Amino acid sequence: MEKNKISIITVVKNGMPFLKTSIKSFKMQTYINKELIIVFAPSQDGTEEYLNTINDKNILVKKDIISKTKFGSINLGIELSNGKYFGLLHADDVFYDENILKNVSNAFKKDINCVYGNVLFTKKNNLKSINRVWKSKKFKKNNLKYGWMPPHTSLFLEKNFYLEKNKMYNELYPISGDYYFILKILNDSKINTNFIDQYITIMRDGGDSTKLGNILQKFKEDLKIAKLFYNRYFICIIFKIFQKIFQIKIVKKKITSDYLNDLEKELN
Repeated sequence: MEKNKISIITVVKNGMPFLKTSIKSFKMQTYINKELIIVFAPSQDGTEEYLNTINDKNILVKKDIISKTKFGSINLGIELSNGKYFGLLHADDVFYDENILKNVSNAFKKDINCVYGNVLFTKKNNLKSINRVWKSKKFKKNNLKYGWMPPHTSLFLEKNFYLEKNKMYNELYPISGDYYFILKILNDSKINTNFIDQYITIMRDGGDSTKLGNILQKFKEDLKIAKLFYNRYFICIIFKIFQKIFQIKIVKKKITSDYLNDLEKELN
């Protein structure tokens, strides 16, 4: 068995039916020393009933009736986790292939406490139909001032580093809590990163930050967050908007594999 356990945190509310593919994606990982922590909020679509049917020693299910936002639930999931490293898998996303956790584990070489990569975006109802690609690059701290950031869902951290530095997600930012977390993590002088130039996750369209009604709130939250770290915070956020043009490419392509075929069977 692999030496270091990797914990995956999934937070969900009304996550059916795509939650099934996320869990299947975790189960199909060839890396054996793993666990999935599922933290769910009260739901009305059968999510809780489905989670109650899960009987897997590598999966822990916990109901969260305290947290006000998904970021509070993520904090709870990390607190419950037992792995040396942890990462997130949103309830409607999947890992790119069955070897992701193995590759991430190999990337945590000596003194590395943060690993990240690239992500793909796909149509909500078709994992094989890719419409955007988020390509990242090697970390340079100064780039953060100009709006650059790695994909949040590709990021894995050493749990001890996270705990020692008190890097909690902040529920004051219900839309941009991930941006706050990334700036807090990557501005730390003790961070040692390793960028792996490969796809980590496939994300379905329709995240909170992309919804039209949340765009203005996200902009306001981003400004407040950037102000905590930089004097020229407005410039930082303007550049952040333009950075997306260079980081996220619009594409139209199809991908296929036995792995993706197996995932899609969960929806049939």
